[in-house]
Amino acid sequence: MANLRTKYRTGFAALMLAGLVLSSPAQAGNTCTGTLAQYTTAIKQLEDFVAKAQAAAEQNPLLIADVEYYASVLNDAQRCAKNLGSVATASR
Repeated sequence: MANLRTKYRTGFAALMLAGLVLSSPAQAGNTCTGTLAQYTTAIKQLEDFVAKAQAAAEQNPLLIADVEYYASVLNDAQRCAKNLGSVATASR
């Protein structure tokens, strides 16, 4: 279990180093600070994190909160990517 948490923390540290700041759902307003490419990369990683966390939560129900957190961050990233994608389309 400790290895699983360490792996997820390492993945999120990599996202932060890439310059992508993921905000909590309560602060999600208009705080999309990354580029579309950064959000696309983050979404791919977060989808993997959600799937792995879901599998771990099936073995240990105490990890359900982790699944919900990763899903929330994934939703924020998808929202930002959608907003940035529509801005790129409108500016053409």
